[in-house]
Amino acid sequence: MKAKMQILGGILVLVLLECVVAYMIIPSPQDVIRAAEMQAQDGQTDGTPINQELEPLSADEETVEVDLGTPFGITAYRPLSESTMRIDFHLYATIRASDEADFTALMEKYEKRFREQVIVTVRSSDEGELTDPSLGLLKRKILEKTNNILGKPMVHSIVFSEFSFVEQ
Repeated sequence: MKAKMQILGGILVLVLLECVVAYMIIPSPQDVIRAAEMQAQDGQTDGTPINQELEPLSADEETVEVDLGTPFGITAYRPLSESTMRIDFHLYATIRASDEADFTALMEKYEKRFREQVIVTVRSSDEGELTDPSLGLLKRKILEKTNNILGKPMVHSIVFSEFSFVEQ
């Protein structure tokens, strides 16, 4: 009986020691917020520059819709619900006509990175985002990532065409 109590005491001390170490190592939510604010002030988030504020379009400014590449066909397996989602769509971006040449050059340069970010964003979206009639949150996420990839705010809006979402 005494040996069992010693073993139990040893395990209890070990668990308590692990909790103390974890408490000292894991940052508090306030520390994480402070670190994020410091990174934002330095102009860095996960290695990519933060976008400047997008200037609103004036009434007389001309915009164009630019095709953002071949259509997307994304399949995502959801292990928790044991279902597979199939999402097909074509993307277009609305930009200023004066930015079209710069935009085309940057998109050619970052085409693969752009496609990868769109795929990751769509695959990480929940069912509610994908069934929203306006796809508002998904558009905002892709818009933000696109402007981050380009390094400056050129894209004013994202347009989905031929959107199809099927869950099996």
